[in-house]
Amino acid sequence: MENYTPREPRDNNAPPARRKQKKQSGCAGALLYLVVIFGIAALLSMVLLFSANDVFAFVKDNRSVTLTVPEDTTVKALSKELDQEGVIHYGSLFKLFVTVTGKDTTVLAGDYTLNPSMDYGAIIRSLRNSTGENTVTITIPEGYTIDQIREALLKHHVCSEESLDDALNTYPFKWDFLKGKTPGKNWLEGYLFPDTYEFYQKNDSAVQVINKMLNNFADKFDQPIADGAAGLGRSMHDIVTIASLVEREAQKEDEFAEIAGVIYNRLNNSQQFPYLQIDATVQYAVGHKDQLTEADLKVDSPYNTYTNKGLPPGPIASPGYTALYAASHPEDNGYYYYVAMPDGSHLFAKTNAEHEANKRKAAEAFEKASTQ
Repeated sequence: MENYTPREPRDNNAPPARRKQKKQSGCAGALLYLVVIFGIAALLSMVLLFSANDVFAFVKDNRSVTLTVPEDTTVKALSKELDQEGVIHYGSLFKLFVTVTGKDTTVLAGDYTLNPSMDYGAIIRSLRNSTGENTVTITIPEGYTIDQIREALLKHHVCSEESLDDALNTYPFKWDFLKGKTPGKNWLEGYLFPDTYEFYQKNDSAVQVINKMLNNFADKFDQPIADGAAGLGRSMHDIVTIASLVEREAQKEDEFAEIAGVIYNRLNNSQQFPYLQIDATVQYAVGHKDQLTEADLKVDSPYNTYTNKGLPPGPIASPGYTALYAASHPEDNGYYYYVAMPDGSHLFAKTNAEHEANKRKAAEAFEKASTQ
């Protein structure tokens, strides 16, 4: 007879085996819950990031958008149009910004030039102007410095001194050619294109005024100039700097490329000619005067090309198109020296001996001119 092993009594309260399967389902549910939470958080982060970019214009396109605002236009209608034109990306957010910041709910009628690179605050300031206001036409000559441009704008009451200084020295303009540059005193030197402009007198936004000049520079620094710079292995900053030197040194347009050639000859032969020795850079450092002194030529300044090798740290004035083109297409000559004549032309020389002879000729010409 086989041995009989009694079974252990069954515990009726024991959970069925399939409950393990429920526990696994619970883990999967928790994991799904976490995925959903993280997904929502990521989505909200993206929304906040894109919204902040739209409000503060961290990374947006640089282009001009002309907008005509009819009479009695509300912010709601304007927000929709700004969205449609691509100046902003979120019309509802712009409307909310206007409401929260307590700005007016109506906008002056008129024609406006806006830019997607402008933040919400700059857009609102620009929309305070209308074609119904008095306009003033200002000509910024080639070779004007930031200080001279500032004086011209203030003289014609285009905007307040405080707002203009803030725009010139602290406003973070978003143009590609300004990347890597930090706002500060004269950081826009050379990039405010000299031209004739029309502004709204006493009512124009300083940011809009400066942005109009920067936009003009971007248009004028065209493909031929960019191609010339690339062929020379020079950055835009180098080209604008060299162009500003040419603009301040040359008085006759047919000598622009010739003087640019002298500058490049010295830069490309730095062992023999370590110093550019350009008077205009010293003038920028000490202030413009008729005659530089020996002390001026020794002034401690990074812009003194008599004591500092190579190019100065940046432009010394706003060059026009001819100077920009000459800086990117210099004349291929063997000159290393030039000296000014009374009529604004220059005598060029390849050797120091020739240069000394030219200096004597120039001195005699100036002396003769002074007695006439």
